[in-house]
Amino acid sequence: MRLERNEILTGLLVIGTIGVIAFLLVLLGAPGLFRPLVTYKVYFDNAAGIKPGAVVMLAGRKIGQVQKLYSPLTSAEEKQAQQAAAAIHPPEASASPTPSPRFEVRVDVQVDKNARIYRDARVQMMQRGLLGDMAIDFTQGTQESGRSKSGGSFAGERTPDLGEAAAKMLEVIKPVAAEATNTMKDLQQTADNLNHLTDQNSELNLALTQFKTFGEHLSDLTAPDSALTYSLANIEKISTSLTDNDNIEVTLRNLRNLSEKLKLAITDLEPAGENIKQFSQTVKTQPWRLIWPTTVKYPEASPTPAVAREGTITVRKTARAKPRPRATPNTRTSSR
Repeated sequence: MRLERNEILTGLLVIGTIGVIAFLLVLLGAPGLFRPLVTYKVYFDNAAGIKPGAVVMLAGRKIGQVQKLYSPLTSAEEKQAQQAAAAIHPPEASASPTPSPRFEVRVDVQVDKNARIYRDARVQMMQRGLLGDMAIDFTQGTQESGRSKSGGSFAGERTPDLGEAAAKMLEVIKPVAAEATNTMKDLQQTADNLNHLTDQNSELNLALTQFKTFGEHLSDLTAPDSALTYSLANIEKISTSLTDNDNIEVTLRNLRNLSEKLKLAITDLEPAGENIKQFSQTVKTQPWRLIWPTTVKYPEASPTPAVAREGTITVRKTARAKPRPRATPNTRTSSR
């Protein structure tokens, strides 16, 4: 009897274990069997990396899984996807509107009915971790738009994975690298110019050498024992002596007296100048008068001669004696 009881307990344990495993398998394989689920349609331009059974999250919290993937889309489904994208991202009124994305895949997801997914929620396909699987995440829904009903449509966005991000980064870095290359070329040219400018035989080096020589000469010229210093000291001594002894004032006074004497001498020489003028006129017009006297009459002297000033010379003109006529032969005979 005890043996039969043990066998019965073992059989019940095995049956219970199989039931629990079956329950878990049914719960995992058919989550809607024990709790209500709703289905939503999410459209993507590319569904690479996503597969049935992938995790569906609401703001990072798991609420369901991917059910099926459909591709390509029919024209009606593509139109519905464009309407869903316009509802979430209304086009801006501008001269060059951004073209709407082209959707290629529809992903049906099943989520818990109690999950609050709103109509204006954004759907992103993202990678869980650096090397994790792809997942779908609902975010940024507002309560004012209302909760989405089962069968609702959403326009999804694909978050670039590591490879796509690296490609986009390379596209961004490429012009920067080109600019950096051009900058390095300019820097190399600038360095070459600086090397040429600072060469041993360059004009700048020669100018600096000449400037150094000029500085040395200037230093020698302004040294305490230089000739310029002695000259300045002598000039200072001369100016000091002139200032102390009033030599400048005495010199100016002597120059003034000398100028007055010269003025008086010139005044006294005026009659002599007049005589020289008349002599030169006679020599020029009647040079024979120097040998043969003429009958030219000179003005008589004034009866009251002017008093000569002190220090002046008075020249008086005296009348020459009238020449006597020479006797001719006829005159001599008659006189006899």
